[in-house]
Amino acid sequence: MLNWLTQLSEMQGVAVKSPACGMLLPMTAHPERLYNSGILQQALCIKLQQGTVVAPFNSLYQCSLNGRRRLSFNHSSGLTLQLDLPSSVIAGLGQGIEYQADSGQQLSAGQPVLKLDPYYLQAEHGCYAALIVLPHPAIEAIFSMQRYVTAATDTAIIIQLKNK
Repeated sequence: MLNWLTQLSEMQGVAVKSPACGMLLPMTAHPERLYNSGILQQALCIKLQQGTVVAPFNSLYQCSLNGRRRLSFNHSSGLTLQLDLPSSVIAGLGQGIEYQADSGQQLSAGQPVLKLDPYYLQAEHGCYAALIVLPHPAIEAIFSMQRYVTAATDTAIIIQLKNK
């Protein structure tokens, strides 16, 4: 389960950089029912402020889900971070999306994956993406805080691992 803190600076664990620029919010802020229903326990919402999405760490990149709106970053440790772009992006039939990496490509941390047209960011209610940590047996807890983050620079989440 994702735990919200007022301060991340003193939290111990594995820091994962944000794949996008924007405001980190609880999933309840996501406008789509699938995401804000509470079924995703290890997830947060990013209200996107800039259109470039980058690899949060060295990873194998995959894109899937209707119109390639689900971006998955698979770390060699088995950790998978998934970023689901809003369905409104797909309603535009992928127009205004410039893919900068191919599915199945090995990426370096901070490497650009795609760029969204500013039109999507300026939508009436904003552009929200879901950032999901897929279950992994080594994860004890996940922490984040509401704040603005810069892609590839600021920590989006901290993962605490189970003691062996």
